Amino acid sequence: MTEKLILEKLDNMSDRLVKIEEVIAIIAVQDEKILNLQTQVSQLWKKHDQACGPEGIVNQVKNFQASCPRLQIKETIDRQWVTIALLATMVCGSLLKAFGVF
Repeated sequence: MTEKLILEKLDNMSDRLVKIEEVIAIIAVQDEKILNLQTQVSQLWKKHDQACGPEGIVNQVKNFQASCPRLQIKETIDRQWVTIALLATMVCGSLLKAFGVF
């Protein structure tokens, strides 16, 4: 009877050991995934730091935009629209005079 009890306990322990092995395998896979994600996050932060650093593309774009002559371009466009409006008025007046309206 004691041998039967001992064998049952050994079977129970064997089943527990199999379950423990399965859990350890799952933990090992998860650990590998976590390490992979940590590496990827680290690489993303490096890229972020390079882009936003003093020599990064973000600062280069900011400097380029700051050097844009916005006011001069706006004034030039405004002058061009005034010129177009004056020319259109003159053409309309000439056409009206040519057709005898005035």
